Parts: sequence; structure tokens; C-alpha cells
Amino acid sequence: MNNPMPNFKNMIPGMPQIPQIQMPSLHGQVSNGGSTFGNLLGEMLTKVNDTMGKSDRLSEEAVTTGKVNLHEVMIAMAEEEVALGLTTQAAGKFISTIEKLTQMQV
Repeated sequence: MNNPMPNFKNMIPGMPQIPQIQMPSLHGQVSNGGSTFGNLLGEMLTKVNDTMGKSDRLSEEAVTTGKVNLHEVMIAMAEEEVALGLTTQAAGKFISTIEKLTQMQV
């Protein structure tokens, strides 16, 4: 599996290397001492992407076959909206934090 996270090491000149933080996996399994923050973030974004795909798939199936209950489609769309809003907020906070860190004087 390819690493979905881009390499930001060289994007900000003079930025010190951030140490790897070991964290437990989203699945509750701790393998090799845990996951890094990047892996955890990648797993979360994959779950958001899957949620969005589920909504699209159910909508298409409801229109083409009519075998999917409308309530299921609406619930999937609401889940998609919440997941996307949360991801957008988290990304905004992350960018704000990086901007504050780059403005700090050492």
C-alpha cells in the first residue's frame, strides 16, 4: 500500500524535523509499537473517503434500482456532511497551527 501522505520535510526552509509520535491504530491494534501521526491521519482520511463513496454509491443504487431505502441514502449523506465538515475544520486548525509555528522566533 502506498503512503497517501505527501512528504512535507523540505517545504518550509529552516523548519526542524518533527519527531515521530507513536499512536495506537484506529482499529485498536497496536502493531510495531503503534502508528505514527501520519499513518493515523491517513487512516482517518481513508475512512472519510469511504464514507463519501458510500453516500454516492447508495444514491446511484437508489436511482437506478430502487432497492435502497431513501432513509439509508439520507443518513449516508448526513454522515458524509459531518465527516467532510470535521475534516475541513481539522485541516484549517492544522494549517493555522503550522502558520503559528513558522512565525515563532527561536
